[in-house]
Amino acid sequence: MKQSVVIAIAVAAIVLCRGGTFSAARAQDTTLATPIASLRSPSQISVTATGSVDYVPDKARVTLGIRADSPSAATAVDTINKNAAAVIAALKARGVPDNAIKTIGYNLFYREPPNPVPGVNAPAPVSVQSAAVSAAGTYQASELLAVTVPVATAGKVLDAAISAGANESFGLAYETSSYDTLYRQALAKAVSAARATADALAKAAHVSIIGIDSMSNSTEGPGPAGKMLAMPVSQASVLPGTDSVSASVLVVYRIK
Repeated sequence: MKQSVVIAIAVAAIVLCRGGTFSAARAQDTTLATPIASLRSPSQISVTATGSVDYVPDKARVTLGIRADSPSAATAVDTINKNAAAVIAALKARGVPDNAIKTIGYNLFYREPPNPVPGVNAPAPVSVQSAAVSAAGTYQASELLAVTVPVATAGKVLDAAISAGANESFGLAYETSSYDTLYRQALAKAVSAARATADALAKAAHVSIIGIDSMSNSTEGPGPAGKMLAMPVSQASVLPGTDSVSASVLVVYRIK
């Protein structure tokens, strides 16, 4: 009888131990599942969109150059200093204020004489003096002026500068005095376009947009103007046409 009781107690202990082990294993599985689920990133839709607003420029930025070549560095510098002063005086006479004229470059460098090509006869020099100058090389001095004026007066300002001694031009760049307002309008259009695209993607994928995770914007400036020689003309025609302000946005939408 006693042996039977001992056997029954042992069997019960084994069953309890096995049950405890099973419960512990289940508890361990549940504990491990929680951090794995929390590591999953929420579903997202990323959209890039651009908005633009057209405008008519009301300001023109004219870049002018005064250049001089001489065998003497001092002479080259003195020449551009005098010519630049004459150009600035002509601009002011046209009503351009001091704060609209800016020196953006001043350079002096030495240009080596060209090396003779063997077997090729060089043309005979006009005089001994010119031959000496050619053999010695030259110094080139230059000054660049950026002038911002209303579009309506840009042609007359350009003519006045060329007549006063400017011998290089680096083109025109158009601007607007309402840039900030136009840029915000372009941003609003870009955000609306991004949402429209996201809605179309969500509908096609049978999901719903529930919020925005992040949003960023960017913009691009105009390209550099080309260089050209400035030559006297009867009247420069400056037509601004139509330009545009653009803005791009990157929006990351949260979906379910």
